[in-house]
Amino acid sequence: MSYAAGLIVRQQQMKAMKQQQMQMEVMREEQAYLQYQQALLLQQQQQQQAPAPLTYQQKVDQRNQALTQAIAGAQHSAVGADNPTPQQPAAVDTAKPPDVQDVVDLAEVWKKLDKRSMVWTLLVDNQAKVLTVAEYIDRFHKKGVRIRKEPVSYVETIDQMVTQNPDMLNRPFGELLQMAAIIEYDFDNGMDKDLLAKHVLGQAGFEANKKRLSQ
Repeated sequence: MSYAAGLIVRQQQMKAMKQQQMQMEVMREEQAYLQYQQALLLQQQQQQQAPAPLTYQQKVDQRNQALTQAIAGAQHSAVGADNPTPQQPAAVDTAKPPDVQDVVDLAEVWKKLDKRSMVWTLLVDNQAKVLTVAEYIDRFHKKGVRIRKEPVSYVETIDQMVTQNPDMLNRPFGELLQMAAIIEYDFDNGMDKDLLAKHVLGQAGFEANKKRLSQ
């Protein structure tokens, strides 16, 4: 076999190995997603079988559920980031500074979240979720959009969103954060916040959300 022919064979082998690795990665993500749905279904069944008086936290969860139900029926459209405004640095939970390796690993997670949010459910460390939300808030800031609430508050909101509607995990993470900020009237791109909420939620969802916020 000539040198050129051998080089072509090695290139083909490397290409085949790369494709196989990508297929395995997709299979791992889908398997993790399936396990997440099964665990969620089991949790819901257990809750139905053992009803108990509502605690304070459950009442809070009910309010969050009303929020996520409005999101589940929202129009699937994105709102542009217009009218730049003065930027503020994103707030990050600094109680435990992340290691360099943690940041590198998160950077790989963010690349996946740019395409779809499936790996969000694999982040078992709450600090990793806070850092992730802070990263995407900072991206909006760079586009001239101000999101003022703490990243930790959006971690709970987004968890509620994907629990109520797991199909949302197929959307890019930036869209989930944008939607959560809009319904919380915390997405400041210079546009009227009522119009933004109506655009995302529709009229019925908009009215339900206004009622929720007034409580």
